[in-house]
Amino acid sequence: MLLVKLSVFASFVSLLALPVTVLAQTEQKAIVSGNDIGAMVLALFAVLVVIVVLASLLKRFNLKFQGASGMKVLSSVSLGAKERLVIVDVGGEKLLLGVTQQRIDCLKELPSDINLEGKKE
Repeated sequence: MLLVKLSVFASFVSLLALPVTVLAQTEQKAIVSGNDIGAMVLALFAVLVVIVVLASLLKRFNLKFQGASGMKVLSSVSLGAKERLVIVDVGGEKLLLGVTQQRIDCLKELPSDINLEGKKE
């Protein structure tokens, strides 16, 4: 996401510099009014807003599409900064997984009739 933001910022800066480079290359003296620059900046701002809105919508829809693959996270408990216990349903089987930064281990196969209480994700 940081890379996308940096590339959008670089594009924005290059588009702002475009009128200056065009004016420097032409021998004719052209007068650029404040209205033209204001309209251009406003249009660029609108394009950036549209990009951010579309990126956030895509991120939300992508999370919903992950559940359609036959796997579903039923519950999750944080054990530390990057360690979690996760109960997932994969093809009708419930699995208790230990998730760390380096690996994911299947700790136990749970019975399918187990009742989950508390916070669910």
